[in-house]
Amino acid sequence: MRKDNNFRELGGIRTEDGRTVKHGCFYRSGALGYMDDDELTEVASCNIRHIMDFRSSFEKDRLPDPSLPGAEYHHMNAMSLPDGTEVDLSPKGIGAGMFTKENGDRFMEHFYGTLPFSPAYREMFDFIKRDEVPVLFHCTAGKDRTGIGAVLILLVLGCSEETAIEDYLKTNDFRAESIERLLGQYSEYIDKDPELKEAMTAIAGVSRSSAEYSLQKILEKYETYEDYFREVLGLGSEEIRELRRKYTESEDEAESVSE
Repeated sequence: MRKDNNFRELGGIRTEDGRTVKHGCFYRSGALGYMDDDELTEVASCNIRHIMDFRSSFEKDRLPDPSLPGAEYHHMNAMSLPDGTEVDLSPKGIGAGMFTKENGDRFMEHFYGTLPFSPAYREMFDFIKRDEVPVLFHCTAGKDRTGIGAVLILLVLGCSEETAIEDYLKTNDFRAESIERLLGQYSEYIDKDPELKEAMTAIAGVSRSSAEYSLQKILEKYETYEDYFREVLGLGSEEIRELRRKYTESEDEAESVSE
C-alpha cells in the first residue's frame, strides 16, 4: 500500500486506562479512487462493512469510490458553509489562491472551528453504536475531515487528547512525499515569506495547531467532552461505556485473541 493513500487503522492505540483500541474495527484512508487494484484488494481483505465518504458531492463525483465486496457506501459530507453550500476541499477546489498565510489561517480557523460539529460524525457513530464494524471512513487525502473523525473516535474510546493528536499527526509521515512536492512547487513564495511554510505544510499534510483548534472550539461550546459527545454525537454515558467495552481490550484479552 502506498503511504500517500494514508490508509491505516486505529487498532492498538492505548487508552488512558491502559487498554487498547481493538484491531480490525476502524480504518481511515484517503479517497479509494486513488488506489490501484492490488491496494483495493488489500482494503477488501479487511472485510469492511461500511464505507463513509466525508467528501463534498463535487469531490466524490470527480473521483467516485470503487465498490468493495460486502461493503455499503454512504456519502456523509462533513463540511458545508453556514448557508449549506458544500465545501470542495480537493486540491482543485482549494486552488492556488489558498496559498497565502492569511488565507490559509482564515480557512483553517473556519474549517477546523466548525468541523467537529458536522452531522457526518454523528451518522458515523450511529453505525458504530450498532456494532456494524469494520468501518472505513475517508475524505480526499484522509487527513482533515478523516483526521478529526479519528480524533473523535479515540476520545470517545477513552484515549487522551495527546494520544488522539499523535495519530492525527501521523498523516505527515504517510504524506511526506506530497508535502515535500508541494513545498518545492511553491518554494519561491516560501523563500519570500518563511512563515508560509507551516501553512503550506498543512495544505498537503496536517498541523498540530489545527487539531488543537478543533478541540478548543468543542470545549468553548461545551463544558466537557462528555457534554459534547451527548449533544453533538448522540452518545450518552451508558452508550460510551458500552462502546469502550466493545472496542477496547486489555493486554490479556488481546493476547488471548492472538493465540
